[in-house]
Amino acid sequence: MIKITVPATSANLGIGYDTLGMAVSLYSHFTFERADELQITGCPEEFQNENNLVYASLVDALREWGEEPFPVKIDIQTEVPVARGLGSSSTCVVAGIMAAAALTGHTVDRAELVRIATAVEGHPDNVAPAILGGAVCSFTPEGGLPRCLRYEVSDRLRFITVIPPYEVHTSEARKVVPQQVALADAVWQMGRIAGMTRGLETGDLALIAAANDDRLQEPFRHALIPDYDGIRATCLEGGAGTLWISGSGSTLMAVTDDTIVAKFLQVRLREAFSTCETHILTCDTQGAQIEYL
Repeated sequence: MIKITVPATSANLGIGYDTLGMAVSLYSHFTFERADELQITGCPEEFQNENNLVYASLVDALREWGEEPFPVKIDIQTEVPVARGLGSSSTCVVAGIMAAAALTGHTVDRAELVRIATAVEGHPDNVAPAILGGAVCSFTPEGGLPRCLRYEVSDRLRFITVIPPYEVHTSEARKVVPQQVALADAVWQMGRIAGMTRGLETGDLALIAAANDDRLQEPFRHALIPDYDGIRATCLEGGAGTLWISGSGSTLMAVTDDTIVAKFLQVRLREAFSTCETHILTCDTQGAQIEYL
């Protein structure tokens, strides 16, 4: 039996639409073993079949290597909510690919995992940090393989994560984002992406706050999150440096460099938004992990 642990991720980090992502300290845990027939536990019954994303990703990886699919027993225990902008699908994809390798004796490095996971997911902004840990800037050259630039994130930073009790599906969130932007807006973004990555590395909260001023997606997507204005105001008034939509939402993530501020802010958020789930997270530095049980 093998156990695979994959961290949640926050894509975009406000300013880096479809390019930046960060692994955070919220996890999905999966166990796998060969079986006589497919068995999946730990998830709703409607997903306990061959269309389950974990198993489908395992099968995709096997076929990539010329291997025939085989039945397995999978148990899923996750802290990562579905369709909330924390990379739940990426945890499933990464786990399935890693299990395919482990159960067939393949040795794959992280670059190969990113390549296959990107092919399954369609883009690397969530799967890359889930595999590599840290903050990652990803892009795919024309006709080439994904390139991932990994950044260490200061351990002083705390990410106050607010998860509303409703979903925002990526497909719907993409519909509200304009397909063309003005040159001035493209220039606006570029310098701020560099500022965001530098701020995360150094723990410079003022730099992170200055850089986090997106023009490409957040002005359009925040309308999909009814609690956005209230949560944002509470976080900024409570001492957070800035706040962004995690992925396509509905999760919101505020940033501070003070653990006391984070704890007081968590109390305020729980009082004001009692239906929301609130966590104080750090950046996960390890990425996906595997162990034999």
